[in-house]
Amino acid sequence: MKRIVNLFVLPAGRAPGAPGGPPEPAKEFSVEAPTLDQLREVTRTRLIADGYRVRSISFGPRGLIAYAEERR
Repeated sequence: MKRIVNLFVLPAGRAPGAPGGPPEPAKEFSVEAPTLDQLREVTRTRLIADGYRVRSISFGPRGLIAYAEERR
């Protein structure tokens, strides 16, 4: 199965809820895996490989939603 991931990135040094505003606008990419659980794992692996610190990954009505922090 293939799903779209909406990735919201928190810039390095910006804590959630702190002054400085919300995360950057969502970036989209697709992932593919045989099961729902593996979709989450593929997403996590890709984000880590791209240099992000993963905050959360969840399923939404139109795909996955991920929040991640840039590494310093």
